[in-house]
Amino acid sequence: MSTLEVLVRDFLAHLTIEKGSSPHTVAAYRRDLARYVTFLTSTGTESLANVTESDVADFLAAVRSGDDGGHPLAASSAGRTIIAVRSLHRFAHREGAIPSDVAAAVRPPNTRDALPHALSIDDVGALLASVTGEEPAAMRDRALLEVLYGTGARISEAVGLALDDIDAEERTVRLFGKG
Repeated sequence: MSTLEVLVRDFLAHLTIEKGSSPHTVAAYRRDLARYVTFLTSTGTESLANVTESDVADFLAAVRSGDDGGHPLAASSAGRTIIAVRSLHRFAHREGAIPSDVAAAVRPPNTRDALPHALSIDDVGALLASVTGEEPAAMRDRALLEVLYGTGARISEAVGLALDDIDAEERTVRLFGKG
């Protein structure tokens, strides 16, 4: 077993035993780090101490394009992979196995956050029409839906409303949310 493989084995044991990481996390890190070790070995690198920041960046580019022999990864999957690599380097540095953490400066690729899609007017009408009845729970649910729709509040903001936050005469609601 190579020194790289021993270090990965020790790191995965650290994740399992000391950090209590889930089996799914450990399995994902195992796959990602096996790909990393294969990449490093193919470039002639036998020790993590010989890895440069450029090597880590080259690995990231290779997994994005599939040039390392594996399937090309989407930005989110490549991000998870590079986080595993950075965690390995941080662990190795803390344990004294390498003199510096060269992976710390390599950032995961940006993943664009998708904006939420607004409901159509017909969908909102159908949602409001689905809550009927005169019982208190139905009236509460309808009022909550109307507050959410009418104000654009987040659910946590609407649920956090207190009676003092509602001015029935002015027909206003005072919401407290992010920022």
